[in-house]
Amino acid sequence: MQHFNMGQVPPVTFGAGRMTKVPRIVASLGGGPVLIIADAILAELGVTERLTQHLGAKGVSFELAADVSGEPKETLIDNLCVRAREMDAAVVIGLGGGAAMDAAKLVAAIARSGQPAQDFALAARPLPANGIPAIAIPTTAGTGSEVTRTSVISKADGWKTWFWGEDLMFAQAVLDPELTLSLPAHLTAWTGIDAVAHALEGATARNTSPAGQLYGLEALRLLSDALPRAVADGSDLQARGQVLWASMVAGLALHNCNTHMGHNISHALGSLVRVHHGLATGLALEASLPWLVVRPDGAENYAKAAQALGGAASAEVLPDAFSKLMRACKIQPELPPDCTSVTPQALSAEMQNAANIGMAKNAACPVVDADFDEIAGLMLRMPVAATVA
Repeated sequence: MQHFNMGQVPPVTFGAGRMTKVPRIVASLGGGPVLIIADAILAELGVTERLTQHLGAKGVSFELAADVSGEPKETLIDNLCVRAREMDAAVVIGLGGGAAMDAAKLVAAIARSGQPAQDFALAARPLPANGIPAIAIPTTAGTGSEVTRTSVISKADGWKTWFWGEDLMFAQAVLDPELTLSLPAHLTAWTGIDAVAHALEGATARNTSPAGQLYGLEALRLLSDALPRAVADGSDLQARGQVLWASMVAGLALHNCNTHMGHNISHALGSLVRVHHGLATGLALEASLPWLVVRPDGAENYAKAAQALGGAASAEVLPDAFSKLMRACKIQPELPPDCTSVTPQALSAEMQNAANIGMAKNAACPVVDADFDEIAGLMLRMPVAATVA
């Protein structure tokens, strides 16, 4: 009999227009003042104003920090922690994609300690016990950050670093598919394929469990149907809602069982060049799945994943089933132009660094030193796109 733990799930409110419920949720957590940490683009699109109007109408005091652009840097986290302390924030809201939510949950967890973020990186020390309650409001559908106990940020040189712990969990999550309607088709595809990767890797990891399979396989079934529809017609609110819900479900697979080779490769690549995480992860899985499924380890779970994606219940068809979904989402098997500078040796080295190697070790089969070189070569064997999407 397998022994496993099932992580906690924050309360979730789901549905079109549910952002109107945020002031009530803030009140249930003790009221303001509220620090809103958001993607910079959302201020330009008027999304942050929609939230602040709801808060202002209920007399909730707030400060807006629409400062997140790309993966959050360590210096930004430290500056936001100072701001949270200076305003004596009682609640933190993360509004945006995975970067904004990762920043918000980390700031909420460590701000009151007065310590810099680097003190808690890679779980070097336990997270403080006096965190600020936080609310997640995703505006993309892919990261699942609203239900995970991890946060990823970058140092000044671009090197990614991780934070783990139950104290990173949001107190509440608000899933409003209306907030995803303005996401362009290519970003819908890239973020959505990240959710597919969370589901697939969580359900096929070395340490997968009934929880990982429950969430991961269900998310694969939902996404294989809804994600291509959302990419094809961004105004399809039903498809948007299904993808947003499936992204959260996939996040629970990640939360319980973690990722493996796809994310090992994509995080390594992201430390070397600027590349969208979801796109990199999709390409990394396309490159590594054929290598993984020919090994006997995990064949039964790979077969289940293939079936959930609409293929036969056979491990050997999983790479093709995944590639078909990539093409249905208009993602071609091409690396971004910046990847021309990346060598297999450099990618292999990053795959083996302390921040990334744990993911590789979670693959169903053992991955030894020489394998990293081979898999890095497979990834970089993909042609390079002529232009940025």
